[in-house]
Amino acid sequence: MVDFIWADVQGAEVDLIQGGQQTLAKTRYFYTEYSSEELYEGQINLATLLKLLPDFKLVYRFGGDVLLKNQRLK
Repeated sequence: MVDFIWADVQGAEVDLIQGGQQTLAKTRYFYTEYSSEELYEGQINLATLLKLLPDFKLVYRFGGDVLLKNQRLK
């Protein structure tokens, strides 16, 4: 079990999420950045981030960062 992942990957969010599916399935909280504008090549917006992480729900937004909670884990 992983309690918390803080991911600051400068536009590689999709790679991190796709490559880390097994770990994210065991992760309670995931904190990462997003933007409505592409600040880094490959950076995704919040809607895409949430689609890639269907088991995670939005807990809080901090400017361009977001805290998500895995709803499958208690």
